[in-house]
Amino acid sequence: MSNRSGQEDPERYLFVDRAVVYNPATQADWTAKKLVWIPSERNGFEAASIREERGEEVQLELAENGKKVVINKDDIQKMNPPKFSKVEDMAELTCLNEASVLHNLKDRYYSGLIYTYSGLFCVVINPYKNLPIYSENIIEMYRGKKRHEMPPHIYAISESAYRCMLQDREDQSILCTGESGAGKTENTKKVIQYLAHVASSHKGRKDHNIPVRASLPTLLLLYPWSSMSLLSSPLLSSLIVGELERQLLQANPILESFGNAKTVKNDNSSRFGKFIRINFDVTGYIVGANIETYLLEKSRAIRQAKDERTFHIFYRLLAGAGEHLRTDLLLEGFSNYRFLSNGNVTIPGQQDKDNFQETLDAMHIMSFSHEEIVCMLKVVSAVLQFGNIIFKKERNTDQASMPENTVAQKLCHLLGMNVMEFTRAMLTPRIKVGRDYVQKAQTKEQADFAVEALAKATYERLFRWLVHRINKALDRTKRQGASFIGILDIAGFEIFELNSFEQLCINYTNEKLQQLFNHTMFILEQEEYQREGIEWSFIDFGLDLQPCIDLIERPTNPPGILALLDEECWFPKATDKTFIDKVLQEQGTHTKFQKPRQLKDKADFCIFHYAGKVCIPDALQCGSVRPLSGKR
Repeated sequence: MSNRSGQEDPERYLFVDRAVVYNPATQADWTAKKLVWIPSERNGFEAASIREERGEEVQLELAENGKKVVINKDDIQKMNPPKFSKVEDMAELTCLNEASVLHNLKDRYYSGLIYTYSGLFCVVINPYKNLPIYSENIIEMYRGKKRHEMPPHIYAISESAYRCMLQDREDQSILCTGESGAGKTENTKKVIQYLAHVASSHKGRKDHNIPVRASLPTLLLLYPWSSMSLLSSPLLSSLIVGELERQLLQANPILESFGNAKTVKNDNSSRFGKFIRINFDVTGYIVGANIETYLLEKSRAIRQAKDERTFHIFYRLLAGAGEHLRTDLLLEGFSNYRFLSNGNVTIPGQQDKDNFQETLDAMHIMSFSHEEIVCMLKVVSAVLQFGNIIFKKERNTDQASMPENTVAQKLCHLLGMNVMEFTRAMLTPRIKVGRDYVQKAQTKEQADFAVEALAKATYERLFRWLVHRINKALDRTKRQGASFIGILDIAGFEIFELNSFEQLCINYTNEKLQQLFNHTMFILEQEEYQREGIEWSFIDFGLDLQPCIDLIERPTNPPGILALLDEECWFPKATDKTFIDKVLQEQGTHTKFQKPRQLKDKADFCIFHYAGKVCIPDALQCGSVRPLSGKR
């Protein structure tokens, strides 16, 4: 993507002129009007001046239009003096309340300042547009600097983690948390970009200027704000890095192609989580890396909601494959594939054909062989062919048949299988009865389920092989390293119109991560106040997320949703209804659970997460989460 903002002054997106912010006239106006924050249905909070206090009620005048309102005294929040406008660290605010925090973030965002510190953490608001603050020159500005010496930036977080690792010989972690579309993946790439530059092993120099200790772990809070276009990546090719660092930078484009997709909230949504571990030697050079992945949304390979897409690679392959490759892979048009149920949904500002070439280029940098690439793409084509297999019910019986095996022949050609053996496995699979194996005729529904399960399992195996192959390239020396920096990037909290098992897992993971953040942000800080004898009042932020976590993960007494789902999937005749009945029996009175009779829509149940209510309309599709060769 071109950097249209490349000629803008980057400092306007980083620095605040405090002389301009501190205006004596504004300070006098704030003092005279006794300005405070009050709740607003339209804006969340708005400024008002106190006119008269009447016991528990207060009469105020809205700053925007002079309208008189009367509200309860407890609903008023103090406003900070103007000198704290656009403050870089919200821990410095005199009045630290919800209204002041939101106003400061909003004020900075509208001034182009997307990064703001909040004590130990860095809050990021996704601008959804190109900003000129990720160049090599900006990296050098932050290199070797202490956090307080520079304005807030993801590079400052990366620098703190890197210098702390070198000074204390202690492993570091950078955790990115936020809703879907907040910019977690883009900021993860910025961390890797920074570390690849400052710790490149091919450079003949090393900066040993180690600043004071950084915090461990470091957390990023990221928030979506508007919806124009994705936060842009810089031209990584301009960075002076070695081969290993170049491969580390190119791992992301490959994983995004196979693991990201367009959703209604995010044009490049990560449909999997990953933990990137970058290993360093004692002098701070990168010696290798390793990527662990979690929770691939494999069901997206076979179906998508309206206005959404399956994984990028399917569209990129169909748009970018040349004539020779199309012939080898038996490719057809978008409309010919049932698994691309929404057709050729496009992404504004993106060209699938160009992105396909970028994916191939990244694979070449990663030293993928031509044979490896072609074999991978054959599997991608085969997954699409799975969706075109048609079964019919035989007359006078429930048994399924495959009246036409042309698609099966294409599929087996791509995967190197025997078409007769494949057809027999689909229609009359061998099952174990006691000590013997027998042939069992499948119904049409069972055969359809088996094909979809095979398609999902095939794509998941391909993705796992891809991650293994990338790790093989990034860790050729097999050196553990003296220390490592880990970067966690998981799919963000999401609420869709159609939520399924994947959303339950994603939101459960985010609930656990948010609990870690709350514990680090509030509980540990308050424990430190106690140890140091600092006077303070216990603050209950209502952030105990354990009840919701127990609802999902509790193993017994009573069992949670996951335990009940696991148990139900052992029964061959289990249905969504039998699963729901068990959940209602065990968890029907839970405070974070909403029963069907309490719901006005068609949802089977709802879970109250920290970020909102998520309704599951199809009982997690109990059948769809059974492993192919396991609980059935």
